[in-house]
Amino acid sequence: MKRFVKILKSPPLSPICKVLYDLFTLLQYRYLCIRQRLKGFRRPSAEEAQAVADKVTFICKSFERQYMAKRLYRSIQKYYPGTRVIIADDSKKPLKLKGSTLTVVQLPFNSGLSRGLNEALRRVETPYTMRLDDDTLLLPTSDIHGQLAFLEEHSNVDLVAVQACSAPYLKPPREAAKSYVKFDMRYAPKPLLIAHMTKLDKTHFVMGKVTNLFLVRTEPYKRLGYDDRIRMIDHHEFFMRAAGNIVSAMDISASVFHYHNPFDAHYSPYRSDYLNDAAYIREKYGFK
Repeated sequence: MKRFVKILKSPPLSPICKVLYDLFTLLQYRYLCIRQRLKGFRRPSAEEAQAVADKVTFICKSFERQYMAKRLYRSIQKYYPGTRVIIADDSKKPLKLKGSTLTVVQLPFNSGLSRGLNEALRRVETPYTMRLDDDTLLLPTSDIHGQLAFLEEHSNVDLVAVQACSAPYLKPPREAAKSYVKFDMRYAPKPLLIAHMTKLDKTHFVMGKVTNLFLVRTEPYKRLGYDDRIRMIDHHEFFMRAAGNIVSAMDISASVFHYHNPFDAHYSPYRSDYLNDAAYIREKYGFK
């Protein structure tokens, strides 16, 4: 099976498979939206959408997948019209996307994920920031307004994450959340401020490390920021530094759609270029 997949990922089949897989995942997305609406999940009300537009800025980093960044922007505006969005892009060609509440930060080619996120975060002026990846789309179950209400009711929590409902498997949010239960961050420089897996309400739990799909208070997020020397694998290192400084929680009922394309032969080598990052992180924290 692995050999067969490897063949599909290689020219001349990879461009065809890339297009077919993209169409397949978009059909999955439509199906998921319809299924969730039939189950009673809905778009935010005008009041809920306005609360997000007033208090939240969405940020994401885009690289050589600009069609995905454009889809994400449209998805955000569909659910939360008028919400501010900042996209940091370091593709070879400038990102051609306009919107009245959109800021595109164009960076030198392949500047890296951490630098791009720092540049986007530097421009956020709202009290909350929603971080997403460019290969995600909002769903009726994303419930960003619900996460905003949760943070405003829980002053002891700084960050709340949602799940990635990833194509092609589409694991339910509660199932997807299980992979993060093991991250108690016991080896972080500081202990967690609230114990790992503390239950906050029916669907929110404190977790040492959560997904990279989160709503966070902007001020502590800016203080933490990202290490510009880490180009790709920022995720675990960010929560190593977050431990003992902010409290992270996860909503095990909310999710966004995630649709990374494994047949993108142009993008994949950049995605896999993380060995220098790994060596730097090991040196930084004294890992063997």
